[in-house]
Amino acid sequence: MNIHIISPQIYPCFTGGMEIFNYYFAQELSCEGLDITIHSQCKDEKIHKICKKVMLINSDVLLFPTLSIWASLINNIIKCRNSIDILHVPYTSNSFLVYPILLSKKIFNIPYIVVIHGGGLKPWKDPLVQKKFFTEASKIVAVSNPIKEEYEKRTGKEIKLIPPLVPFYKSPLSKEKLRNKYGFEIKDIIIVAVGSIKEIKGCDTLLNAFIHLGKEYVVNNRVHLIYAGDGDLRSTLEERVKEHKFVDNVIFLGIVPNEQIPEILKIADIYIIPSLFEGTSISLLEAMFNGLPIIGSDTRGINNIIFPGKNGVLFETGNSIDLNKKLKNMVENIEYYNKLGEQAAVEYNCQWHHKKVINEHIEIIREIVGS
Repeated sequence: MNIHIISPQIYPCFTGGMEIFNYYFAQELSCEGLDITIHSQCKDEKIHKICKKVMLINSDVLLFPTLSIWASLINNIIKCRNSIDILHVPYTSNSFLVYPILLSKKIFNIPYIVVIHGGGLKPWKDPLVQKKFFTEASKIVAVSNPIKEEYEKRTGKEIKLIPPLVPFYKSPLSKEKLRNKYGFEIKDIIIVAVGSIKEIKGCDTLLNAFIHLGKEYVVNNRVHLIYAGDGDLRSTLEERVKEHKFVDNVIFLGIVPNEQIPEILKIADIYIIPSLFEGTSISLLEAMFNGLPIIGSDTRGINNIIFPGKNGVLFETGNSIDLNKKLKNMVENIEYYNKLGEQAAVEYNCQWHHKKVINEHIEIIREIVGS
């Protein structure tokens, strides 16, 4: 089977959850002996090592980047049309990929699978075209139950739930060695947030909650906040950190290679995910895998995974005062919350299985191509 994965953005050039999943998904399918071609803007050599072929998507062919991507992708599909068994298309709200994929379906009748990763479940800007895109799909997959329910209402089609799992690993280095590497001491309390620094991720809510702890409290309790990620809100948050004189206690690591995330999580004492919405967060699951105490926002995609008093703590979405209270309580009672982190690890190992996810995707592909 020749499977073409349409992923203009993909790891390691882009580090969002969807981009990381597509990278490991392509790698796993290749390991299963399937012929994989990736269509992407990413030129990193790692992409060439995980699949048979990479078709470059150019964003500067025409005057506008989006139109350039459309033209480049359609040109790629025309070149490969006789060897494509199926297209695998990742989707977030109002994805611009619907137009070239629908065109390829109409002209060449190439079947495609849609995997909905989220994007905040925004209303469709072009409902007729968006619905047509889903109507023409051979199969639709959602990465979380809230997404599945919402898009079944919108499309009237049955949607299969498959979480976006990737293989997780723990750092073999000791916590003490890693803290020394990153400039921390063993007595420090490290809070970590992993992911893009943008509005939907609630990064400003987290920073406000941290600042409200007060400079004296943060210094006396040796508390540090680490953002592992980058995005359009980063400069604004950095200015706020300088304004409140928290430069020594808030660290922005920028884009961190996925292979380095196990180190970041191992030095951490607390993991916080303050998002306004999530599909199924890869970083949240990785924090569970590592047995960290977790504070998450009480929103879809998080509150169906984290349950207060059982495997973590929830705070009111967007409420920095509530998050501040929950965070302070966890800092002062860390031994109790470590037990919740241990329970989160047990639940991850019982409920989440990466190989099962890959096998479910392969079953879908074989069912469509075989028919």
